[in-house]
Amino acid sequence: MNIKTTVMEWESYYLEATDYYKAALGASQKKTLGNLVIYNVVAMSIENYMTSILMKSGFIPEHSSISSMYRELKKNHNAPEEFHAEVRFMNRFMNFCSLEPTPEIVPTDDEINRMVSFATSLKEWTSDCLAIES
Repeated sequence: MNIKTTVMEWESYYLEATDYYKAALGASQKKTLGNLVIYNVVAMSIENYMTSILMKSGFIPEHSSISSMYRELKKNHNAPEEFHAEVRFMNRFMNFCSLEPTPEIVPTDDEINRMVSFATSLKEWTSDCLAIES
């Protein structure tokens, strides 16, 4: 993989994360989508912000779960400690592939606000790490 391709890839993940973030923020404020949809959009934003940092550092995430990516991120970056609790909180709503049916947990409005707040903090931290002006 050449350097130019890697740069373009991390930037595209960052831009995609920002688009997801804006959509989640707007939907949560305007109540235009259901909370399960907003949760999934916030999660995509978080995953893409983490992927952008990992890729800029020369790593390709081994797994796409937020907790796995956070563990990889912590190996090479000084991520804020409060992110750990937020990652664990997000995992409560994850519906991993399973042969057993699992009940869907629909986040409340307060839980959605917490998720969006985490995405906002992660966005700001990611922008600082990548030296991107907002």
